[in-house]
Order: sequence, then C-alpha cells, then structure tokens
Amino acid sequence: MKHFTVTFIIAAALFCAALSAQAQRSIKPATVYKQDGITIVSPNQPGWTLLKADKSETVFEKRDESGIVKASVKIIQTGSFETDKERLAVWEAFKQVEFNKFKQDHLHFNYQRFKGATCLRYDAIFPLDKTSENKFAHFNVNGYLLPLPNAKDSAIQIEISNYADTRGLTEAMYSLADEFYEKLTVPKPQ
Repeated sequence: MKHFTVTFIIAAALFCAALSAQAQRSIKPATVYKQDGITIVSPNQPGWTLLKADKSETVFEKRDESGIVKASVKIIQTGSFETDKERLAVWEAFKQVEFNKFKQDHLHFNYQRFKGATCLRYDAIFPLDKTSENKFAHFNVNGYLLPLPNAKDSAIQIEISNYADTRGLTEAMYSLADEFYEKLTVPKPQ
C-alpha cells in the first residue's frame, strides 16, 4: 500500500508539472494573436512564453536572472461615460485603487492620444520586501487604458510590468513597451 501511495504521489506531481509546462509554452518572437477584434503581436525577442490567450486577456512572460517581465492586453468592464474627462477621471481612480495594495514609490498618470483616442497612460514603481518567495526589490509597471471601440462600457488595458532589482523600467524595457504598444491594432469605430 505504501508503494502505491508513493507511486500515486509521483504520478500526480509529474502530471501537474506537465500541465504547468503546457500552460507556459514558448512562443516564436512577433507571433500574432487575436483577442475580440484586437490584434496583438508578442514581443520580438526569444525566450517569451504565452501564459494566457482568450477572448478577454492575452499575457506573455519572460523570466531570467534579472527579473520577471510581463506584457499583457486585457479587456475590462468600466461603465459608460458622457465625456472623455469623466472617463479618464474614473479610470485614474480605478488604477489608484488597484495600485493601493502596494507600497508606492512613484505613481504618475498622464492623459494623451493613443491609437486615435484619448487615453490614460500610467507609470509606477513599487518597492518590495525581499523574501525567500520574492527575490526582487521593485515591481515596475507602465501601461495604457484606452476605450474599446464599439463598446461604450469597456476599455483595453495594455501593460508592461516587471519584478526586478532596478528601480523603474530600463531604457531597454521602455523600448520593449513602446514596440509592444505600437504593434497593437484595435478595431475601427463604426
């Protein structure tokens, strides 16, 4: 009976490892994905994995000794708004609440035009405590919230984030972010 229990535990562990490996499959650089009318191009570098791809969210990840980087596109429900000013104020408050769970070092919001629409751009740095489970000193994030064309109550959140020892995104990370954002295409408003 003991032998059967040990064999079962080993088989279960191998099965879980196989599922985990399947969920995080390596992808070719610059692979195109479709998400509810949005065209997303994965980062144009080797070593990225696809964590999730469905109708509402696409997430890529790259891990190495210097940190964990994620590039993501997510459709979120936001409610509908009469004006850009009202929409941007609510979106900023939404992101403030989301980021309140972190100790803040830097959080900056900017309203700007992107992909033909008035958007909320944000940039944040959050210091982290290093532990046995977290070996990095900072969580850095940069992203946009932009209206989802043809859906008055939804937004597209595109974001680059990383866990690293560097405070803020490096020039290479900003370059990656800019390329990821620029390659995104959204449906034309009807």
